[in-house]
Amino acid sequence: MKRGLDVTLLLFLLHTLGGEASTERRFKALKFGQTENDYVLFQSDMGPFRTGFTVCSWIRKIYTTNNPTWFSYATSEQAFEIQIGDDGSQTFIFGDNSNLRSLYTVSPGTWFHNCMSWDTDTQRRDVYLDGVLIDSKATPAGRTVGQGGSILLGNEQWGGPGAGMDSYDIFGGEMYQLNVFSRKLSDSEIKRMSRNKCSCEEETFGEERIIKWEDIILKTRTGTVTEIDSGCSELYCLGLTFQEIQQRLAELNKTTEVLQQTEQGLNETLTELEEMKQQKEVCTTDLGNKELQLNGTLLELEQAEEEVESLRATLENTEEELNSTRVEIVKFEEKQQSCVEETERISLQLNSTEEEKQEKIEELEMKKEELNNITTTLNQTKVELDQVKDLLEKAANSTVECALNSTVTSYWDLLYSEDFFGGVITAEKIGVLRKSMEKLEFFEGVRVTDGMIRFFKLFHDGDEHCPN
Repeated sequence: MKRGLDVTLLLFLLHTLGGEASTERRFKALKFGQTENDYVLFQSDMGPFRTGFTVCSWIRKIYTTNNPTWFSYATSEQAFEIQIGDDGSQTFIFGDNSNLRSLYTVSPGTWFHNCMSWDTDTQRRDVYLDGVLIDSKATPAGRTVGQGGSILLGNEQWGGPGAGMDSYDIFGGEMYQLNVFSRKLSDSEIKRMSRNKCSCEEETFGEERIIKWEDIILKTRTGTVTEIDSGCSELYCLGLTFQEIQQRLAELNKTTEVLQQTEQGLNETLTELEEMKQQKEVCTTDLGNKELQLNGTLLELEQAEEEVESLRATLENTEEELNSTRVEIVKFEEKQQSCVEETERISLQLNSTEEEKQEKIEELEMKKEELNNITTTLNQTKVELDQVKDLLEKAANSTVECALNSTVTSYWDLLYSEDFFGGVITAEKIGVLRKSMEKLEFFEGVRVTDGMIRFFKLFHDGDEHCPN
């Protein structure tokens, strides 16, 4: 146990005596400016303090105001839920103030330890100055610490959470190791914390220390609130007196010689280890090369096996393709034979079709000849119709009377006259005969023949005669 403490102390002393004093921020104090805008405001879960708490801090009074306040906790229901001043004039619990200024006998510029504690079991609020209980006061039964408020360091919050900071309550001093515990600490526990500002006794309370100085030092600050040297370090946290430290230094000097010898032996051992390490690296390199060669050979074997398997699969596929080709050849030969037979059948059909084609040609030639005859007849008929048309035009232009000759006794006999017979009926000739021959207009352009005259005589109702 003693050797372990020597080593720990050695490390701290080497760090400190080597000109590199500890710069951990938890050993810094805060110095507050002297305006109402110089403070630290933050919120914390106050649930752990509902039924009991202890607030402690090292305070150095510098600035003198009406009510210098270093700690304030305000809720929306009570602006003075908890409040502590550095002169005792503002000592609030649940809105009830106690003026303890006459009990605060600390001179300005001096560090002192200040605490307030309370719990529901005792229903009392206690105030401590440098570890001594200076005041105790009963609190209302059933009262617990309000929740959801804000903590302000350096002024009060008479306007509610985060509001109402004024020039009458400026703290303006220095603060170190402010911690809030989740229970009401005993007189002896508070006494131990107050013995030495640098003892780090606060850190022995473990999880009961809810709001910690090392967290507060990191909070956002408003105005002029600066970090300063508290005069404490890790070395003081060991709890040793100056004489004990000197004694430890003497022992450490001897230990340093032993350590130097040990260091020399360690250096020699390290050299041997370095040589062994180099040898190991050489062996490892050779082994690695051999392993690479072996892996390469194994890879080549695997590739060769894969190629053999591939060739085997290719051979099997080729054999299957060859069998398939044989079957296809047989099918092709059968199909070829079928094609030969089909060719012979088509050849016979072509010969038969050629004869039918010749017959069709002859038949078409006959029809062509018939069409030519019909065309000739139609042309002749057209000529005759043109002649009839000319005769009718002549008849229309001449005055035609019934008595063209002695044999004409009716309009039908008129058609036998030289003006009509053999000629073509025209519109003009139809006009001469229109009175009695109703259907004659349908024969316009037709040659007047004996058959046509007889047709009209047969189907006409009356035997029309020329007028007398």
